[in-house]
Amino acid sequence: MRDNLKNTQYWGERIFRTENFQKLDIDDLKNGKIKNERINIVKRALAFSFVQIISAKYSSGESRLIDLVGDLKNATDLTYESWDGFWNIEHNGRQLNQYGLGAYDEMLWMLSLGYLLDVPNEYFKKLVEVIDRDGVKDYLFEFIIRAKIKDRQPITEESYQEFFGVPQTFNKLRQAIKESDKTKAEVLVKEFVTKDWYKNHKEVGWYNSHKSKHNIYFGYWSFETAAVVKIMGLDDSGFRDCQYYPKDLI
Repeated sequence: MRDNLKNTQYWGERIFRTENFQKLDIDDLKNGKIKNERINIVKRALAFSFVQIISAKYSSGESRLIDLVGDLKNATDLTYESWDGFWNIEHNGRQLNQYGLGAYDEMLWMLSLGYLLDVPNEYFKKLVEVIDRDGVKDYLFEFIIRAKIKDRQPITEESYQEFFGVPQTFNKLRQAIKESDKTKAEVLVKEFVTKDWYKNHKEVGWYNSHKSKHNIYFGYWSFETAAVVKIMGLDDSGFRDCQYYPKDLI
């Protein structure tokens, strides 16, 4: 196991239960049992469930990393089909070209996993198209995207108008990707993943979920930290054993 907050039995049951719910929803979608107005809602929930199951499988240590690619492809397809601006924040009667922290995390994890697992570009580009459709411009997103899509043009500014916790939550990681001195970048990344990452997520639904009696916990992993470390070629020896750092994905 990579995550000792839960035991082997928990992870097995968590994965089994999630996969059964996924099969039911997928069958209902294929058989036309979902009302039209609920199709995208179901697909959005399914997309996040595939992200959760990737985390749970990684936590359990039972699955090979290559086996996670299929779940990421499913999450990507469902995201491509169902997001369409749904997660863009609406504020004072207008829609902003930015995601709230929960949706931001979900997209950031998918991008990071897409890079770390080397998912085929045809799938990775679907995530990029969703971001572009939503008009979201974010330096951390683009840093990961351009590591995989080499001809992607850099952005010159971000689309944030009201911050709502992003990008402050990722402040030190965002500083690290702009740092030309690797030693300084390593210090920033270490501070981010060991001190800031979990603490800065107090407002999201999965925070402290390992204490829930409803078995909703799917693991605490900063996939974006691993992506940044790999892209920048950083030495992670100073934080390699941090409980939130998915070192096996490097």
